[in-house]
Amino acid sequence: MEETKLTGTVLAVSGNKTLLLVNGREYYILRNRKSDSIGQTIVFNKADGLMMPSYMFAVAAMAEDDLDSTLENIKSSWYGSGK
Repeated sequence: MEETKLTGTVLAVSGNKTLLLVNGREYYILRNRKSDSIGQTIVFNKADGLMMPSYMFAVAAMAEDDLDSTLENIKSSWYGSGK
């Protein structure tokens, strides 16, 4: 199966995270990227991006030092542990 490719424009770069706008309405964060610059167009695999529910959520996520722990905390606090 071929992976879905998305094209986005870089809105912000913070540490190793890049915030992209895709299709003028969807926000994705790519992690472990260091050489991106604002305004750059990036083609990426959809599976490699972390889709954000809103612009404000994306901006807050960009400011987090430990994004994985923060997202896990939100998931367990809002939706339970799933057990």
